[in-house]
Amino acid sequence: MFQAIELKQKGSVWFLTLNRPEKRNAMDDVMMDEIVRVLRDAERGGVRALVISGAGSAFCAGADLNWMRKMKDYTFEENEADSGRLATLYRALRTARPVTMAVVNGPAIGGAVGIVAACDIALAVKDASFSFGEVHLGIIPAVIGPYIVEKTGISVSRYYMLTGERFDAVRAREIGLVHKVFDSVEALKTGRDKVLSELLSGGTISQRKIKHLMDHIVVPPAQELEALTVRLIAAARVSEEGQEGIRAFFEKRRPSWSEDYNGDD
Repeated sequence: MFQAIELKQKGSVWFLTLNRPEKRNAMDDVMMDEIVRVLRDAERGGVRALVISGAGSAFCAGADLNWMRKMKDYTFEENEADSGRLATLYRALRTARPVTMAVVNGPAIGGAVGIVAACDIALAVKDASFSFGEVHLGIIPAVIGPYIVEKTGISVSRYYMLTGERFDAVRAREIGLVHKVFDSVEALKTGRDKVLSELLSGGTISQRKIKHLMDHIVVPPAQELEALTVRLIAAARVSEEGQEGIRAFFEKRRPSWSEDYNGDD
């Protein structure tokens, strides 16, 4: 039924697992389309909670390398269409009727941080790590940007997007990206189940009305903003800097525009 994810149903809770452990659950077009399909099915069913986690030791390592190789040679229009698919995923997740929960069992890189940010609730194991590595490729975290800023605020988002610095789960909790941190994967699962128990003890209609209220207090990204982010990442991918950054990544070398800084005497 699915190629890149696994879906299990336990009563009114759906468990979606990013299921490419040999690729550290890296995202490609197939995975994105399958997640969106599940989200749309959940809208029609009696689903109260959707839990997203990763198979193996990683949550999601960001973009799949083969997908990145293909997009390097895409035209602007092809990149725009490809980025539009990603935008559809985040919007569907952010506006889903069920309560959405990210259970971060390992590294969450690039676009994976967007999944965490777009969920209502996020839990993480202590040794999980997060980063926006796009800047080191000469591209930008455009499509996920609005969701990151909504969760963490503009100042923190500026710092981590501009530097690409990796941060741990404790820091992710401090900046509001995740809500709870657990010492082990086993403790993370126990914590997940406790939160689910709390959720299921609440009123279904009440929770949907709370989500509706939240969407009026802080509205989801406007269509115009979403379209801008899609154009920006498409342009970055085909730019001279972006092309050099992606080439350098695959050739395992530093991009020509990368500089050293040894401090001020």
